[in-house]
Amino acid sequence: MTHLTLRGCLLLSAAMISVPAWGQSESVPAAQPADAADAAASGIDDIVVTARKREENLRDVPISISAVSGQALTTAKITQVVDLASRIPNFTVSSGANLPFSLIRGFGSGNNISFDQAVGKFIDNVSYGRDQDIRLPLFDVERVEVLKGPQVLLYGNSATAGALNITTKKPGDALSADGSIAYGFNFNEIVSQAGVTVPLGQDIAIRVSGIYQYRDRGPVFNELTGEHDPQARNYATRAILRAKPADGLTVTLKAEYDRMRETGSAGEVMSPTIFSFLTLPDTRLDAVTSVDNTAAPFFQPTFLGLRNTTYQGDINYDLGNGTLTSTTGYRDLKFAQSLPSPTPVPVLNAYLAYRYKQFSQELRYSGSFGALDTTVGGYFQRDTFDVWSAIDFNLTPTLPPGLVLPPFALNGNLDQIQKSYSIFGDFTYHLTDSLSIEAGARYSWIRKNADQSLVAANVVPGKTFDSGADALSPNPALTPFFVLGTGVLPHQFTGLKLRDEFFQPQVVLQYKIAPKSQAFVKYVRGEKAGGFDYFYTGVPPLGPTPAGAQFASERAESFEAGVKGLVFDNTLDFSLIAFRTTFTNLQASIFQTASFVVANVGKARTQGIELELNYAPIQGLRINASGAYLDAKYLDFPGQPCTVAQAIANGGVDGCFQDLSGTRTQFASKWTGTLSIDYQWALNSTFDMAGGLALFARSKYNASPNHEPLQEQKAYAKLDGHLDLKASEGQWTLSLFGKNLTDRKTLDFGADAPGAGKALTGFLSTGREIGLRFGFNF
Repeated sequence: MTHLTLRGCLLLSAAMISVPAWGQSESVPAAQPADAADAAASGIDDIVVTARKREENLRDVPISISAVSGQALTTAKITQVVDLASRIPNFTVSSGANLPFSLIRGFGSGNNISFDQAVGKFIDNVSYGRDQDIRLPLFDVERVEVLKGPQVLLYGNSATAGALNITTKKPGDALSADGSIAYGFNFNEIVSQAGVTVPLGQDIAIRVSGIYQYRDRGPVFNELTGEHDPQARNYATRAILRAKPADGLTVTLKAEYDRMRETGSAGEVMSPTIFSFLTLPDTRLDAVTSVDNTAAPFFQPTFLGLRNTTYQGDINYDLGNGTLTSTTGYRDLKFAQSLPSPTPVPVLNAYLAYRYKQFSQELRYSGSFGALDTTVGGYFQRDTFDVWSAIDFNLTPTLPPGLVLPPFALNGNLDQIQKSYSIFGDFTYHLTDSLSIEAGARYSWIRKNADQSLVAANVVPGKTFDSGADALSPNPALTPFFVLGTGVLPHQFTGLKLRDEFFQPQVVLQYKIAPKSQAFVKYVRGEKAGGFDYFYTGVPPLGPTPAGAQFASERAESFEAGVKGLVFDNTLDFSLIAFRTTFTNLQASIFQTASFVVANVGKARTQGIELELNYAPIQGLRINASGAYLDAKYLDFPGQPCTVAQAIANGGVDGCFQDLSGTRTQFASKWTGTLSIDYQWALNSTFDMAGGLALFARSKYNASPNHEPLQEQKAYAKLDGHLDLKASEGQWTLSLFGKNLTDRKTLDFGADAPGAGKALTGFLSTGREIGLRFGFNF
C-alpha cells in the first residue's frame, strides 16, 4: 500500500460519458472518405480503420470501436480528447484539474501520475502513455478510433480498459491546403488550424500543419481576482515528410511541438466546512469562486503548463506477401501545475512538475499466406520519469483563534527508469469463406528502478513552469510539522526495483452472416504494470517502508460477443455488442484523512450492452442513434474514505472508513444515449445548405471517488446544433454552431476540498457556447 498527500484531493478530473458513437453519428458523419451528400446517395460509406494495425473495414473488425474523422472534429470545434468524450458512448475523460484520467466502460487509471494508463493513447503507432498526454491537442488528424475493452495484444503498454488509436494526416501527391478558424462568443475563444501539403519532387512530399487556441474568459468567475477562469493559450505544429525512394519502400519522418498554458482554476467549494475554523463565504456550486494564493505566505499564481516534443520515423517495406514496418519514436514531455485549495485565504497549494523522456522501437510484419493472416513483431521502450512535488501548508486559518503554526511544505521526489520488452503474434485462420478463428498473445517483460523520497521543507514562493527541482527546499527542522500532518516520519528510499512479466492471450471466433454482416465472440486477458507511488508517505503506525512504496500489477479478463452489419440496401449500419470484464488486484487511489493512498484493492466488474444505428434513407439525410447500458461496480472495495454524513457520525475523519463493495464506479451512468439528425441540400448550382441537431443524455452518476451522496449528478440531456452554408464543390464552409444550447451545467468532478475541514469541492461543466466557423479546402 502506498501513500499520496492532500494534493490528491486536487486531482480533479472528470467529464461526461457522452453518448453518440460519433464515429458515425455526429453532425458530420465521422471517418467518411466522401462528402456526406454523395455518400447518402448510395447509402452508408465504408469506413476504413487500423485498429488491428492493418487497413480494414470498420464493420469487419471484431472490436467495439467508434471511429471519428478529422473533418468531423474540425466541424464540431473539437480540439482535445476531453471534448471528444462528449460524443462517444461509455467513454469519459477529464482534464479539468491536476491529474486527468480516461475511463472506458467505467474503468481506467485513477488520479495518480504513477499509474500506467489503462486507456492507452497511440498516435501514429507511438505510445502516449502518461496521464497528461490526454491534454495534447487534436489537430490535422485523419481519424480517431476509440477501441473499447482490453487492447493488450497489439497495443500493449497496459491498455486493459481500451485504447485511442489516432492517425494524423499524411502528405499526398498534389499541392493542397485546408484549415478553419472558429470564434466562440461566450468565452471569447479563437481556434484556428491549418495544413498544407507541398510536393518536393517525384514520390516525395511534405505536410506542415498547426493549431492555435486562445480563450480569455473561462466559465468560472473568481470574486477575489475579478477573472473568469481558466484562461488558455495553446499552440502546436507538426511537419511530416513522406518519400518513396524505391518500389515497395516508403519512409515517413515526423516532428511535432506542442505547448499549452492555462491560468486560473475552475474548482469551487460546494458544501460548508465541518471540522475547521475556516470561514467559507460561498458554498454553492454556482460557477463563482473566491480563491487567490498570490497573497502571503505562498505568493503563488495558479497555472498549468505542458510542453511536448516528438520525433518519429516509419519505414514500410513490401516483403513477400506482406509488409515489414519499423516505427521509431522519441518523446520529451514536460508538465507543471500549481493549484490552490478552493478557499478564500491561502491554506494549501499543490505544485507538481515532471519530465518524461521516452524512446520506443517496434518492428512488425503483417502478411497473408493463403487462408492465414498474420501479424508478428517485437517492441522495446525505455523511459525516464522525474517528478518534483511541493505541497505548501498554511494551517493557521483553519485552527482555533490564537493558535498559530508556521507555513511549511512536504517535498516529494521520484526518479524512475523503466525498460519494457515484448513480443507478440496475431494469427487469423479462415476455416471457410464465412468462418475464421483468431488467436494471439503478447509476452512482456517490464523492469522499473526508482528512488523515492518525501521530506519536510520550506515554502518556496512564486514557483513557475520551469522551476522543477528548484521548487523543492528540504528543511529537517520542520520535521515535527511533517509528523503532525502525516503521522509518520519522512523518508528517502533508493534502489527500489520492480519486475513484471505478463502472458496476455486473445482468442476471437468470427462468422460472416452475410457479405456485409458478421457475428463474433472474443476472449482476452491483459495486465497493467505495477509501479512506485511518487508521493508515498506510509501509513501509521508502521510508517514508510520500501515495500510499501510500490503497488502491484492489475489484471483484466474480458468476454465480448457482438453482431455488426450493413442492411436494407446499404442504408442502415448497425452494431450490437455485449461485454463483461473483471478486474482483479485493482489499482486505486483513495483519499484518507489528509492524503490519497495508492493500493491494490479487491475486485471490480463491468458489463453491459452497446448499440449503434446509422441510417441514410435518402440523399443528404443522416439519422444516427446510439445507446449503452452499463453495470460497472466494485465487487470487493473495503476501507474507503467516509462521506460527509459518515464523518459527522464518527466525530471526525480519523479512523472513519466505508465499504464500497457493491456500489457503482465513479461516473458510471446506467444508461447513456444519443440521437442526431443531419441534412444537407442544394440551394442552387453554387451553394449547399446543411444543418443538424445532436441530443445526448445520460442517467445519474456519482462524480466523487468515495460515492459521496452530496456529489451525485442527476440525469440530464444536452443539445448541440449547427447550420452551414457551403460551396457546392466543397471549397469553403461558413457555419453557425452551438454547444449545450440548453445551458445545462453538470458536476464533472467532486472530492473533498483539501485543507477545508471536510468541505467538498466540485467542478462544473462548461455552459452554452455559440460561435461562427469558417473552413476552407483547396
